[in-house]
Amino acid sequence: MSGFSMLPDLHFTGGKTAWADARRLPREGLAQALVEARNRTLGWLAALGQTRRGWQVDRQYDCDPPLWTLGHIAWHAEWWCLRGMHELERDGIRLPVTREPSRLDGADEWFDPERIGPDERWEIALPDVAQVKQYAADVLDGLLRRIALLPDDGDETLYPFRRALFHEDAQGETIAALLQALGMAPAGPATPLPTLTSGHAGTLHFPGGRFTQGWSEADGFALPDELPPQQTYVPAFEMDAALVTNAQFLEFVEDRGYEHPAWWSAAGRQWLMTQERSAPRYWSRHPESRAWMVSRFGALRTLNPDEPVRHVTLYEAQAWCVWAGRRLPAEVEWELAATQNRGLHWGALREWTATPYEPYAGFEARATDAELVSRFATHQVVRGVSFASVPRQRHTRARTALLPEDDVSFVGFRSCAL
Repeated sequence: MSGFSMLPDLHFTGGKTAWADARRLPREGLAQALVEARNRTLGWLAALGQTRRGWQVDRQYDCDPPLWTLGHIAWHAEWWCLRGMHELERDGIRLPVTREPSRLDGADEWFDPERIGPDERWEIALPDVAQVKQYAADVLDGLLRRIALLPDDGDETLYPFRRALFHEDAQGETIAALLQALGMAPAGPATPLPTLTSGHAGTLHFPGGRFTQGWSEADGFALPDELPPQQTYVPAFEMDAALVTNAQFLEFVEDRGYEHPAWWSAAGRQWLMTQERSAPRYWSRHPESRAWMVSRFGALRTLNPDEPVRHVTLYEAQAWCVWAGRRLPAEVEWELAATQNRGLHWGALREWTATPYEPYAGFEARATDAELVSRFATHQVVRGVSFASVPRQRHTRARTALLPEDDVSFVGFRSCAL
């Protein structure tokens, strides 16, 4: 029989082998990573307790409800890996369909993001917490058993399982962002909250030149928006070695930057009109000392001037850059700088770029790319990873897309010379 000798159990905490490249995980490494991802997901969710009452949290306009997120993680993995998903052509349109029903009756209606929008996710009546957890456990068990019986470690064979892994990794970070929005402290040991530092100050000069943007390897896993690779020319540029810090952003705040329309784009001014903002999200003044404070997972702390500023929208990042006489890096500049590895400090936070989220030239959407395609032209490219990301997500070619007004994500920015 093909496969590996033993399935890791659902409480697996680490393998005997360390695979250096997450995008080329073989079957056994992929199985271990899927279990680790689930343990991490449940570690973040442990803050909500075991009863439905704990999971019925206040509605957040920029997050999904936690129970829906857990069900969606399971549904996504089941849809990709266990239900015989394939494309079917109807009236000249290719549609993704499945051959098998879900393990949970009603899962398609509850957890398919194509069927239920962000607002409806907070309104529908979902099954009990224990039932959704059991569904997630059943799907993971099915994934592990299916992986053990796969015929080979080929990229095409493992693609749906790798995609399911990367999706759960990303969803875990959104759960962490929800806890931050709710002011709740994580409860699990798999959710470290390090003190962030911005790294060494200063700027880096890049001479530019010809550069291949995107995934250009002949093998391994890449998400569709990283393809096809692009041959491009990048003019010389100068970029901050580290992220903009709280101290740097505070200068803008104290210069009444939120009150001067000249620093803001037209879209930024529109966004400001809907807010009551004079500082980034989670910043506040101490009522007595008037010192700047910041909320971190429910704990109020004195603002650390050396930490990179986070939870800022694209509009706030752009306004700071105009005020400072700087600019955001283009996506290709960020990728070139990170790939050349010449002292760029990244990985503490995701980072805004100046580039709208669009497909690379030559991109051909498949029927399974509908959710990704829906973000084109409405979202902005964000690069890098954050402290809440799984380390295997760290890759210089990886792209993320956020709405310009997103300030719930663990996102900051760096700047370039004009």
